[in-house]
Amino acid sequence: MKKRECILWIFLVMVFWQCAADRKMHRVVVLERAETTVAIHSGGSLKVKIPLQSGTGYDWTLDKGQSQIEEVSSSVQKTNGRKVGGGTMKIFTLHSTKAMGEDLLKFNLARSFENGPVAETKLLNVIIQP
Repeated sequence: MKKRECILWIFLVMVFWQCAADRKMHRVVVLERAETTVAIHSGGSLKVKIPLQSGTGYDWTLDKGQSQIEEVSSSVQKTNGRKVGGGTMKIFTLHSTKAMGEDLLKFNLARSFENGPVAETKLLNVIIQP
């Protein structure tokens, strides 16, 4: 019986250790202020959620510039059930390709069918740690 308990404890410690390591590799940030700073680990991923008012024609886009962080995907998620014009979140899934350093990501809110200036800009300072 003691051998089984010992094996079970070792297994549980390994599972919890892996879960803790996974949390370090994945960060979720809700970008509500004009400028925010976040730290991630090298090779880690980052989900950026930005509030979006649906039904207005506006959409958030990532202006990558010279960034060493690549966009894996983007999607829209409803937050207030099925209400028309209800709250939604634009979600960007990003991955760091740089070993360490800093990057500045610029998110622009605009209508794709208009050529005017952007309605709003939000900045995300990303610090990539080893």
